[in-house]
Amino acid sequence: MGLNMAITELESAKSLCRDRKMTMARVYVANPDKWADLVEVDRVADLKRAKAKLGEERVEEILKRSRSKVEGDALYIEKIKDPADQKTLEPFVTEVKTNWIIMSNVSKAQRDEVLKAAMRENSITEWDLLEFDEMYETCGRCGLSWDNKKGCVGNFGPSTSPVPALAKKFKLDLLSKVEELASNKTVLSSKDAQTLLEEVAVLRERTPEEGKMMVRRIDGTLKRLDAMANCSKEYAVGFYFF
Repeated sequence: MGLNMAITELESAKSLCRDRKMTMARVYVANPDKWADLVEVDRVADLKRAKAKLGEERVEEILKRSRSKVEGDALYIEKIKDPADQKTLEPFVTEVKTNWIIMSNVSKAQRDEVLKAAMRENSITEWDLLEFDEMYETCGRCGLSWDNKKGCVGNFGPSTSPVPALAKKFKLDLLSKVEELASNKTVLSSKDAQTLLEEVAVLRERTPEEGKMMVRRIDGTLKRLDAMANCSKEYAVGFYFF
């Protein structure tokens, strides 16, 4: 296992992903019965009943035509491509309420109430719905994409990284506590970014005392720390380790 690092990109209006990350596309609610008129409904065919009524061979032919691989006795009816086959299985279909609500289907009057009820950790933002190519393209254009334009999250290093131990040896308070900061989910401020830059400078100055191998070993981490800290300062956003 290793540690990563990131900025709090949503604090800046200049973040190109901000609006999409802050806009819920599909939300998960704990009590679907309360939102019966809004939650998505799955239409599921009971294949056991269908086989008992239609015969196993006929049902298998339907599945073969739709190239549907089935585990168990339930099948989402939309996986059946042929409308005629759907009609054949219709008598064996039941509707099952899910816990999901598509926000585009929610009226303005109900929107705030639905968002309040949503379990955010399980919900899906507009950013989550993007294809990876579009995400990468957006990050490539964003000023807050500090990790070589690959994004605003980068690798600190493996759990065996010598950086915290070196920082402790050289009495560098912030970097010596990286693992503790990650464990406590501490978010540091853009003011702390200046401290980080100063500590990285000390490591660059003092690490040659440990030999050329150590200098090469931590070089990538120091470059990424510099980039993140400079981004934090420039855009007045926080940063954290995890």
